[in-house]
Parts: sequence; structure tokens; C-alpha cells
Amino acid sequence: MAKQANKIIEPKSKFNWRLLLVIVGIALISIGICLLFLMNNNENDQKKKEKPLVKQIFTNFKNNRFESGVELKLLSELNLCDTTLVHDELGACSPKYFRFFKLIENESLNEGFILLVNGILFPEVGVKFPIRRILIYEREAGKLVAVNQFKGNLIETRTRKGSPYKDILIRFRIDEYGEKYHVLYRWKNKRYQLERCEEMVYWDTESNKFVGGRVKESIRDSVSIEVGKILMEEGLVR
Repeated sequence: MAKQANKIIEPKSKFNWRLLLVIVGIALISIGICLLFLMNNNENDQKKKEKPLVKQIFTNFKNNRFESGVELKLLSELNLCDTTLVHDELGACSPKYFRFFKLIENESLNEGFILLVNGILFPEVGVKFPIRRILIYEREAGKLVAVNQFKGNLIETRTRKGSPYKDILIRFRIDEYGEKYHVLYRWKNKRYQLERCEEMVYWDTESNKFVGGRVKESIRDSVSIEVGKILMEEGLVR
């Protein structure tokens, strides 16, 4: 009877270890794929977070408007225009001649601003088109202090991680030589300083068109140094 009982409870087949190993292997591979997927997503999210927010700027002074009364107060404080003139008379404190941009993130214009000035206020002999001015002001000890002056056009701003000051891209023109430069400036030591020249073109008389373009990264440092010298010599930067 005991022998019959043993026969009844004896398993008919051994445990399939090979099948278990296959299942475990598949599970480990699945976990590995999931981890790689999550890591790639995290890296992509990090890159998106670190990528600067680029804002291209086009200014048509005919359509420009002041957003509040603070712009007029700041212009009066700087004495850059005639507050007694009305409407759009030449020299008036009008949005036809001045456009304001915030200098410091999460701060008011009153604490600092980038002022783009219409070039028709500064006629120059031998210049094909009026050259705009960019004036940078920051308030120190209650007074507005001029920290930068450029003879060029503001065409782009870029946010930079860890800094409340945006990078600015300026287009410079030298009509005498038919040259144009796109130069990036970054806030360092309480003022904007040249970071790099990103694009340069010049008028080619043989082909009768502008040639050039993006500056190659391999020569960007040396080109930027030379462009910085040219801008200083031409009086386009102060």
C-alpha cells in the first residue's frame, strides 16, 4: 500500500529550470530596455531644459508702442529727448524713436533696460541707411548708469541658464566696406561683453552680391577677436 502511495505522489516530470532561466532572461532584458528608455527621456528632457529660449526681434518704429507710462519717465530722467514736443515730431519722446526691452528677468524696466533708438535721430554723412543705437542702462544707487553703447540693431535675445540677463545678438553694418556682422554679447562683470561673431558677410563686387555666412566653429575664436577690433576701430562699440 505504501509503495502505491509513493507512486501516486511522485511527480511525473522534473522542474523545468531551462524555462525559468528563459523567463528570467526576458524579464531582465525588458527591465534593461525600460531603463534605457527612461534614461534617454531624461537626457532629452534635460537638453530641452538647457536649450536657450531664442527670440528673434524685428522693430518697425512706425508700429511701436509704449506699454506703460514708465517709458516716458525713464526718457525724461535720461534727458535723451525733448519732453515739450508732442506726437511724433523729430526729437520727441515718442515710441516712433525709442523701443524698450527689459534688461533683468523678473525686474521692472525701472531697474534696467535695453533701449533701441531709431537711426533717423542720428543722421551721418556717407551712410546709406540710418544706423540704430542700442543703449544699455542699469540702476545703481538709485541712478541710471550707461553700461554699454552700440551702433547696431538688436535682432535676437537668448535666455541663459543661471543668469537673469539675456544674451543679445546685434547686427553691425559698415557701409563703407559693404560689411555686416552678427555678434553675440553676454553679460559679464556688470556689462555686456563680446562672446563671439556668429555670422559675417561682405559685398563682392565681382559677383555683385553679398557673400559669406555662418562663421565656422574651427575659426570662430580668431574671427571674433578680429571682428571685435574692427568694431572698436569703427566706433561701433563703447
